[in-house]
Amino acid sequence: MPWVGPADSGAPFEVDPTVGAQAAINAALAAAGQGAVFVAGGTYPVKGPVVLGDRQTLIGAGPVSTVLRAVSGFSGTGMITTPSGAFTGARMCVRDIGLEASGIAGYGVNLQIGAKPTTYGPDPAPWLSRVFVSNTVSDGIYLGGAYSGGERELKVTDCRVENAGGWAYNIESSDGFIGGCSAQGGKAGGYLIAGGNTKMWGCKAYGTGNGSAPGPAFRLSSARATVVGCEAQDTWGCGFEVTGRGSSLAGCTADSTGIGTTGNDRYSAGFYIGSSAVNVQGCAYQRAGGGASWLGATGMRWSLYLASGVDYVMAQLVSDPNRPSPYQGGVNGTVGAHSSVTVLG
Repeated sequence: MPWVGPADSGAPFEVDPTVGAQAAINAALAAAGQGAVFVAGGTYPVKGPVVLGDRQTLIGAGPVSTVLRAVSGFSGTGMITTPSGAFTGARMCVRDIGLEASGIAGYGVNLQIGAKPTTYGPDPAPWLSRVFVSNTVSDGIYLGGAYSGGERELKVTDCRVENAGGWAYNIESSDGFIGGCSAQGGKAGGYLIAGGNTKMWGCKAYGTGNGSAPGPAFRLSSARATVVGCEAQDTWGCGFEVTGRGSSLAGCTADSTGIGTTGNDRYSAGFYIGSSAVNVQGCAYQRAGGGASWLGATGMRWSLYLASGVDYVMAQLVSDPNRPSPYQGGVNGTVGAHSSVTVLG
């Protein structure tokens, strides 16, 4: 396996800090072809993207051991990207690596499929595991593309995004699997699930929003999303926004989520349902002193907020009967005749 190391390390591809580590990594990827490249432990400056091609894998020594750090002069759309143009590759993998965008790089990971894969289809499926991203100008991890469904059957596991300038995770691709991930901050929100038929489990987001615009922990705008055992906590915005038909949430918790001020009820709920044919089961409660106080938020006013006109909704929520300020009540809004809504507490 081609590998990359610091200057004078004896690695086949040594990093020249004046040029940036991306030059050595991209050279190693070119040598690997449809193969893997290992980047040894260390913190390396990058001045441009690492470009991941068809069936290529980038491996670090661990997300806090191998760190790529954007530095002055960085140019490009993201720190790890697909080739420009109508990219038709598939099965890219990134694991055990940290990406410090330093408020300079737009995206941490930006993988886009531009057309139907030519070597492995129809599911391009990038795999990200134990990738840590911090301080991006835009989204932390962005997966999508012009190809219908983008990277279908994508897998994102055990990743973490901190302080993204956009969404922590922007998933426009379909048929994905996302598990064990976390989002700390994210000015636009934690997880934007915009591709159809995505499965999520055991993920958390907190501190989302930016103090002037609401940022939900989870926005499920795709149809047929399934979310199990996820948590939203202390957000400037709702915990879970469900606007995709046929979506189902089970065992999810919204803890002190919302702006919390009078007149901002729409953005001060544990769960917001904005589409018909939705099933939600979980807990929504306000802690004493809970809320994203560092963003100016005070927390939850309603356990459940129902948009006008929604029907075929089943919602069963529990709220702690100890309901400190700014909590107002269990349900805001009404549903159609083909629905069942219960909030206990």
